[in-house]
Amino acid sequence: MQGIRELKPFSKSHNTIKKPVVYLTPNETLALFYIWDRAYKFVTFEEDGRGVVVYTEWYENQFEDLTGGLRGSVYECRNTPTIYETHITGVYNSDVPVPVAKETVIDDVPGEICKRIADGRVVMRRYFSLTETEKEEIQRTMVRAIHLERLLEPDGSEPTIAKAAFVKERFPASWSIAEQMSAEEIEATLAAWRKTR
Repeated sequence: MQGIRELKPFSKSHNTIKKPVVYLTPNETLALFYIWDRAYKFVTFEEDGRGVVVYTEWYENQFEDLTGGLRGSVYECRNTPTIYETHITGVYNSDVPVPVAKETVIDDVPGEICKRIADGRVVMRRYFSLTETEKEEIQRTMVRAIHLERLLEPDGSEPTIAKAAFVKERFPASWSIAEQMSAEEIEATLAAWRKTR
């Protein structure tokens, strides 16, 4: 047990939200996927309209790679102060500390997630089962992410350096494409993405 009595807002340079916040969800299964032991986050899961977590691998054996040996805690908070929705379905933020009512230690995170796959609370989409169109979209998304997050020239922070090494190793084709793009191609790619936001 961590013995944490209050979840405090924090901010890291690699977060999409730059101000200090606490991340919250009413979906305990979704909270399992936020147990993390790396300097960066790599999110390829979402909650569907029924509250089921859909986890899509973006490379072979991603689930085992990212969760192997992982343990941590899920915190239950009651009488939460002002919270607000984020752009992620089922995820909320608070910019003030949130008192913890209960801590549940998860000694085997991947094992717990596998139980929830078995009972239908998680849908696992393995990389090998994706269509070629889906795999091509992942490649395009990663090329764009490499440029958006400036991974070709990391800023020197631990999260960015670690994320760059991870992406270069796991997505070598996307990395190679990103390296070879001209400034004009990069700007066109990012401009096209901004129009969809």
